[in-house]
Amino acid sequence: MARKNINEELADEARATGKGKPTPKRRVQEAAHQRALVLDPKASTKEKREKTRAIRAKEQQALLTGDERNMPLEHRGPERRFIRDFIDARTGLGEYLMPASIAFVIVSLFFNGNPNVSGWIILGFYVLVFVTLGETFWAMRSLRRLMSTKFSGAPMPRGWRLYAAGRMLNLRRLRVPRPVVKRGEFPV
Repeated sequence: MARKNINEELADEARATGKGKPTPKRRVQEAAHQRALVLDPKASTKEKREKTRAIRAKEQQALLTGDERNMPLEHRGPERRFIRDFIDARTGLGEYLMPASIAFVIVSLFFNGNPNVSGWIILGFYVLVFVTLGETFWAMRSLRRLMSTKFSGAPMPRGWRLYAAGRMLNLRRLRVPRPVVKRGEFPV
């Protein structure tokens, strides 16, 4: 019986104070909340494009200067910096693979009629490619060993092999982020 009295008292109190107006219909509420998500689509697109352009310019400047705070996410972190420094400190055959392959193509065009010379040219190119592959695998093995000792508790960063191989097979002056160590200055 006491429970009924409390509920009746609350109902009477709600009726007495009330909210002063009827509850609006659902469609009226939904119509009040509807508005355009973008008031001016062209201006919004232009503004978004300008923001993206500013962010990319900032990232590009960071890649050229070595400012790691503003670099793209794929280049940030102590592990990535260690990989970059290790690769940049060594002189590898891989960085000359692309110019050498262009030279092999040009030379093979001149000696196309002579099968003996063109066979030696192709053999030389294959030797260069396989030596570069061996050197890349050897460098990856050394890099993994060094990283496991330096960053003992942390797991290897995702995609580190591809990151290192891509950097190794690129000419030093075309590498981005720019090399900050000189040749022979291996990271510790």
